[in-house]
Amino acid sequence: MNYGLIGNIVVSGNRVMARPREFDPKTALDRIQRAFWEKGYHGTSMQDLERITELKKQSLYREFGNKDAMYARALKLYHERDITHLAQVICKAPDAKQRFVDLFEAVLEPVRNGDRSGCFLCNSAIEHAHDDPQIQLNAQEGIKSTQDLFNTALAVSEPYKGDEALRKQKANLLAAGYFGLRVMVRGGTPLEELEETVSVLVSTI
Repeated sequence: MNYGLIGNIVVSGNRVMARPREFDPKTALDRIQRAFWEKGYHGTSMQDLERITELKKQSLYREFGNKDAMYARALKLYHERDITHLAQVICKAPDAKQRFVDLFEAVLEPVRNGDRSGCFLCNSAIEHAHDDPQIQLNAQEGIKSTQDLFNTALAVSEPYKGDEALRKQKANLLAAGYFGLRVMVRGGTPLEELEETVSVLVSTI
């Protein structure tokens, strides 16, 4: 029996069969995300992506698209995971101030363990948003999601509970502080200074 191969399609006589994947796309995307997060868009080559995923670039292109598409998908995955993690951390405490104490502690914990990766969303906005409208849009969506989450977190305590305008203003201020802190982490600011910054941010609540 004669077989032919077109992309991921196996042609057998008059029958067309899907060729089974030889890798897990989720695992590959996780590795792609980590590479872009650690080294940035411009610092990550296709050779890097081939090496960390253990896949040839043809397989990567077929599954995820070109390098820009891979970066966009990696950033989207990061945002989905990050906002879910933030929501889990920030909504445990019964009052607003403790919620943000918990949140900022979660930011500093990796630093104490030597992880200076910072925030992939912040990194991408600084490095790549100015020359890629899609990345700029992704960054804007990530910032807006964080502002909305902070708004919700503040709503459990006075004076924010009954003052929507004040709550929005404070949420936006804390979001600016949060993203600034993540950039400071990436930039190598000493832990003591990061802790001082957190103390000031929390004192405004």
